[in-house]
Amino acid sequence: MKKLLAVLALALIATPAFAAGTIVGSKHDLKAYSTGAEVCVFCHTPHGADTSVTRAPLWNRSTTAAAGTVYVGVELNATGMTIGSINATDAPLCLSCHDGVVTETLRNEPNTGTTVAVPATSASANLGTDMSNDHPIGFSFATVAADTGIRTKAIIEGTGGMAGALSYGGSDMVWCSSCHDVHDNTAAPFLRIANNSSALCVACHIK
Repeated sequence: MKKLLAVLALALIATPAFAAGTIVGSKHDLKAYSTGAEVCVFCHTPHGADTSVTRAPLWNRSTTAAAGTVYVGVELNATGMTIGSINATDAPLCLSCHDGVVTETLRNEPNTGTTVAVPATSASANLGTDMSNDHPIGFSFATVAADTGIRTKAIIEGTGGMAGALSYGGSDMVWCSSCHDVHDNTAAPFLRIANNSSALCVACHIK
């Protein structure tokens, strides 16, 4: 029995433990482009961060504005919706990679090594800067809360895995992060919850 337990213990030690809620091994794991094999440095730094970016902690990228337009349409059943500035959301952070252009650089290189430019995102992940054919962002959920086609914030955020979906940054805004969790690819592609049977869609929309 002792030998069996010892073998099991060694197997557990030798087996990588990639638990839910990690970017390790995901598309957001960019350590291959760092000689120090660092994972977090491509977005975050403990020193020299961009303090003007209030939507992400210790931001380590020279983020450009997310120029372009966003989707507006009657299909939303959101009669009171007013689109604000796309640059007031977390879109510039996401588009620092997903605009398909590699122009942004790290503000602070890691001490454990150097980094190289990360290739542009694949065609399927390249949103560009014209988001008029993507789900709208940059609007206050409060402006559509009374719409009968949209669930209440309490119901949405009470859905398993949707906590904080409309509260990021301390405001009731719909962001990229309302649907995506950049640190957890359990429900690919980095969805807050799996979209089986359109579960993610109907977490907000009554259909």
